[in-house]
Amino acid sequence: MKTRMLLPALLVAGLGLSSTAYAATTITFDEYASNNNNTPITSLYASLGVTFGNDNSGTWGGLGSGDPGSWSLLGTNGSAFLGNNGLRNGSTYTTTVNFASLINSVSFDVSRSNGSSDGQTLTAEVYRTGALVGTQSITLGAINQWSTISFSNGSYDTLVLKGSANGFSPYGIDNLQIAAVPEPETYALFMAGLGLMGAVARRRKAARG
Repeated sequence: MKTRMLLPALLVAGLGLSSTAYAATTITFDEYASNNNNTPITSLYASLGVTFGNDNSGTWGGLGSGDPGSWSLLGTNGSAFLGNNGLRNGSTYTTTVNFASLINSVSFDVSRSNGSSDGQTLTAEVYRTGALVGTQSITLGAINQWSTISFSNGSYDTLVLKGSANGFSPYGIDNLQIAAVPEPETYALFMAGLGLMGAVARRRKAARG
């Protein structure tokens, strides 16, 4: 009886740890007061394993906070967002996001902002140790019409966003979500849990036979 109770408990523990490894970290850019002054954020979220290059234009309070900077944007997960108006990157509109450890998936919301051009595109690229492993390009809709870009089931350490060169092309991003690549011991525990469940099923079948 004790053995029958212990095996499912171990399985549940393994499944629980596996789910934890895939738990997403979300950055809404509302966690800290917006700087509203084109000063790039770099290590503000380092405690979460996320750092930014100095090519962004900092965080902005959005329409919900009086629209500082006149971006005409309201973030999708809170009012604030991370902006890029080209002032910090020679009008290449590049935003670089680095991850302290490999991640399994990443997604974010993006919209063009006041001052942008119709037909503006955004290209998102993901890298691992300097090698490009995935890319997506989208044409953005109206100002404050947010789109979601996501990469999943991979292994990435860098995300790079590039705005189009079609005129002045500022944009904002929000709701950055990442999930870490599970560590090897988590896989091992998960597989052990599945093995234990199989053993329980076989013993029960044998007992009925």
